[in-house]
Amino acid sequence: MELSTYQAGFFPRMDGRALALSRFDELLFSCLDKQWSTPVNVFVRRSSAGNELRKWLTHTGDVFLAMRLRQWAGHRGDKAALESEPCQPENFMKEARYRLSDAGDEIQRAGLAEIGQGAPLPVWGVTAYDPLAPWVAVDDDTDHQRIQLLEERAAQGVE
Repeated sequence: MELSTYQAGFFPRMDGRALALSRFDELLFSCLDKQWSTPVNVFVRRSSAGNELRKWLTHTGDVFLAMRLRQWAGHRGDKAALESEPCQPENFMKEARYRLSDAGDEIQRAGLAEIGQGAPLPVWGVTAYDPLAPWVAVDDDTDHQRIQLLEERAAQGVE
C-alpha cells in the first residue's frame, strides 16, 4: 500500500455525498457487534475485516487498537459509538470490553451524520475527525487516496 493511501486510511472518507468512517475505523467497527469483546478478541477476529485490520496493526502495534477502542468509547458520553465495561485492569489489552452501541450501529450502517461524531485521532500533525479542521480522505486521479480539507473539496465543486 502506498504511504499516502495508508495515511489517508486514518481519516474519515467522502463516499459520494456521505461522510464515512476512516478505513481503519470501518475495519474496527466491522470486528465489533452487540457482543462484548476485549481488544484481544477484536485483534484475533476471524473475518476478512479482521485479517485486514491485523495488517494495519503491523504498522501501528496492538496497543493502538486498545487506545482507539477507548477513544471511541469515551467520545460523546452517552451517545458514544462504543459501550465499554471494565474487565481485567492489570492487562492493557483486556482492561475493558467493548461493543457497538445503537449510535455505533447507526454509524456503521449509514455513515457519519457530521465529522465531529467520530472520535478525534491526532495523526501526522493534524487531527482526524476534527470539526474545526475537517480533513477527509479522497481518491486522487492515480487511484490512491490522500487527505484534503472538506472545504477545499466543496470549493472544487465536489460535494
